Amino acid sequence: MRTIFSAIAVFFIMAQSASAGQIWLTMDQVRPFKLENPAQKIVVGNPSIADVTVQDSQNLLMFGKAPGLTNIYIFNEDGETFENLIVRVRSPSSDMLTVHRGTARTTYNCTTNCEATITVGDDPLSFTGVSSQVLNKFSQAAGAADSADQTDEN
Repeated sequence: MRTIFSAIAVFFIMAQSASAGQIWLTMDQVRPFKLENPAQKIVVGNPSIADVTVQDSQNLLMFGKAPGLTNIYIFNEDGETFENLIVRVRSPSSDMLTVHRGTARTTYNCTTNCEATITVGDDPLSFTGVSSQVLNKFSQAAGAADSADQTDEN
């Protein structure tokens, strides 16, 4: 009897896995994804790992935010699931250097020169320092763009 229940459980697990597609994303990169059917609603299991921007009812842009595993359910206009994507996000391994100082970790992007980058799992002090520099850079760029827009209006 126990064997029958085990066999049934394995069958349902395999059937569920077979119906789920799988997609690999790279952290901090966008990948287009085309749906076979129009989507009405999209639910991301863990939006801190991956997220979706909808271009139209059949074209999505998927964004890898942090290394990990999540899923995305896609529903049609009748509220029925027609897609369950397993999403695996990996960190970019080429051109990346990870430095460990005891338990403190800092990640560098070494495309031309090695520069500290924001990577989930890095030492909080390093992560916060790089994050604040990036935010300052973005706010300066936004301020410059706003100034240019005001100059164009005058």
